[in-house]
Amino acid sequence: MGRESRQLANAKLSEAYNAVGKSLAKYCRVRLGDAADEADDCVQEAFCVYYKRLLNGEEFQNPRAFLYRTADIMVRRAKEEYVIKAQHTASLESAENTEVFIPDENAADIDYDAVKEILISSLSEDEQLLYQQKYVEGLSLKEIGKALDIAPAAVANRTSRLRAKIKRLIEPVLENEKKGGS
Repeated sequence: MGRESRQLANAKLSEAYNAVGKSLAKYCRVRLGDAADEADDCVQEAFCVYYKRLLNGEEFQNPRAFLYRTADIMVRRAKEEYVIKAQHTASLESAENTEVFIPDENAADIDYDAVKEILISSLSEDEQLLYQQKYVEGLSLKEIGKALDIAPAAVANRTSRLRAKIKRLIEPVLENEKKGGS
């Protein structure tokens, strides 16, 4: 692939993203309902498919229609995965009658407040603020977006990245806490 054709593909991708990106993200969030956390992934996958086809020299008469059709396929896949995951989740009623299994005898000795403080202290100031607003104060994405002067979709992206970071950080902290460290 030549440099000119790559530049042309990049320009077309940028043009399509600017024209359709926000509305496509909103469309995916609405279509996904309870699984709306997957909307950004669906949009990203749709644009990846579009970009790969551009790089292969494919021409599009209506990029918007192609992106919506492709995103719709991604939405259907995300919904199917969400349903499968939901089927493996126990209801609260059945969970109440279930014994709690503690895999490690030292797990009962963990000071979860200390673990929480360690985790929060490892976040950047912006991440700590987002954590506070979203999980402590319980603000909506719209309310947080207004406070930070950013779009709710940007707040959703940041929240998703924050959750992923916390998941990555929690395992080593729990291991350290089990060993008696801090």
